[in-house]
Amino acid sequence: MRHGLAKIIELLGSYQSAVVVVPTLGGLKHTILADVLGDELSKKLIKDREIRLPDGQQILLCGQATLKNYRRHDIYLDLWGSKYSIKDLEEIPCKAIVMVTCTSEDSAEWEREHSVTTIHDVSNAGNSA
Repeated sequence: MRHGLAKIIELLGSYQSAVVVVPTLGGLKHTILADVLGDELSKKLIKDREIRLPDGQQILLCGQATLKNYRRHDIYLDLWGSKYSIKDLEEIPCKAIVMVTCTSEDSAEWEREHSVTTIHDVSNAGNSA
């Protein structure tokens, strides 16, 4: 997950907005975001569902059920994505989708059908980019 967050921060150097999609917002803890965003920003993102970075870029947070309300952004990070959330994200016109899945089976079909760049794979740590 840390690699996915780091990747959207990197992509925000070229784009203006990113949406972090999680299955549900209820049990989300700021500590899982703090490694990349820092403690203060991660708490603010969970509380306000939106933060602005110093250069003006925006990071938003939404649950899978409310993704339909976040259709006009540049980048999407699907945390703990499934084949169902992948399908939902494919319907959104965007610049980039970053997937963090629970298991490799969740994204296997998507990987076969698209040109995918793996930034980190715990099942094959030597295949990290």
